[in-house]
Amino acid sequence: MSDHIEENKQLKSTSQRTQELPELYSKRIILIFSGLFSVIFGAALLLSNLKKLEEKKGTYQVLLFVFIYVAGLVYKLSSIKAGTNFSLPLNLLGGLILNEYFWNRYIGRETEYEKKSWVKPTLISLAISVPAFLALVYLG
Repeated sequence: MSDHIEENKQLKSTSQRTQELPELYSKRIILIFSGLFSVIFGAALLLSNLKKLEEKKGTYQVLLFVFIYVAGLVYKLSSIKAGTNFSLPLNLLGGLILNEYFWNRYIGRETEYEKKSWVKPTLISLAISVPAFLALVYLG
């Protein structure tokens, strides 16, 4: 009987701890979105995490970073007339910076969290990217 009571206490403790964990987009999803879509999309997911954690200082620094990074990327790729061959590795590099510097600094490497679903951001990213891609192909 006491085993049953102890088991119930452990279950309650685990469920309470799980309820207290913030729901965040994972580092893996941020990196994938940065690579597939753009560093802007990865930064949007990280910014969502920072907003959830009410981390304002990190929010401003991520915004500044992504603005400078993307502007530099566009400038450099257009000046060397490089196409998409360089954009994927450079977007992945930006995603790594978002994760390894900004996530670790403002969220924390050891922070426990519940993984937030990636479905909604994927649909939004596709809704933005596909028409933009089609416009470039057919109108450009």
